[in-house]
Amino acid sequence: MSDKYTPLRWGILGAGGIANRFSNDVKPLGDHKLIAVGSRDQSKADEFANKYDIPNRHASYEALCEDPEVDVVYVATPHNFHKEHTLLALQNGKAVLCEKPFTINLAETKILVEDARARGLFLMEGMWSRCFPLWVKVRELLKAGEIGKPRMLISDFGFQAGQTNDAGVLEGYNPKGRLFDPELGGGALMDVGVYPVSLAQSLFSGTPDQIAGVATLGTTGVDENTGMLMRFPGGEVAVTSTSIQTTTPWTATILGSAGKIEVENPWWTPKYATVYRSGKEPERLEMPYEGGTGFQFEAMHVADCLRAGKTESDIVSLDDSLCVMHILDTLRAQIGLKYPME
Repeated sequence: MSDKYTPLRWGILGAGGIANRFSNDVKPLGDHKLIAVGSRDQSKADEFANKYDIPNRHASYEALCEDPEVDVVYVATPHNFHKEHTLLALQNGKAVLCEKPFTINLAETKILVEDARARGLFLMEGMWSRCFPLWVKVRELLKAGEIGKPRMLISDFGFQAGQTNDAGVLEGYNPKGRLFDPELGGGALMDVGVYPVSLAQSLFSGTPDQIAGVATLGTTGVDENTGMLMRFPGGEVAVTSTSIQTTTPWTATILGSAGKIEVENPWWTPKYATVYRSGKEPERLEMPYEGGTGFQFEAMHVADCLRAGKTESDIVSLDDSLCVMHILDTLRAQIGLKYPME
């Protein structure tokens, strides 16, 4: 692994939209280098590499993972391929940052975690929202008891993926696109519902002892409108929702025994929040950032972990990811969403 004076060398596995966003945010970082990209199409690899000045461009994921110049692989393919591609990188001795959700189900996540731990290699789910400076600050405030004991989280993440007709049915969308196709692990829950689920798990203690989900399944069989409830061992309750039928408020409110914290829209890439303490004037937290959409924060965190010799993150631990995937599995079972590949 490179020392702290040597740029961390990234290999980008996949050349789609999320890979572009990640690379655009990481490219300006002085102690990071986009060294390689892999695609199943050489022309796509070349086009992507030219866009971000990447020297090594590969026509296969295997070649990318075998590249000796790569320190860490960012897996940016659809989540139904995450297990396959993460294992490929680990088997070639690479550290891995895998885009969320980690995999399709808990069984697949367990395979990745066991493999990485057996090899002593770094592995982290790319739940980038946890790495933003404002969320780091909010977790510090909660730990310090600034709003008393946390009691409840109210949060959402939904957007309208198509147009809704008078009958309330989405139109003008691609049923074979990643959001709606069961073969691609489609649905609101796995695409953006994972965000409020992961947020609840990061704020409260342990694994929920009660989980409840209700959903509207669309014509392709995936969830398009979903409500999720979780109760944690400490008594905390998370009231969350997700949708690809409608745009939700995009806020997160943490309610405590002596106050609350309101994180403004969009809460998963936050810049502003307000802390309300009982008997005190509200305090506005302002943590604006420039030069990127926020993927730079998780990339910087990965670099910090690797340079410290860690094989797991303390912000997005592998145990956290296992817990989140358990919650998602439970919710999918309750709403009747099962994927063909399972």
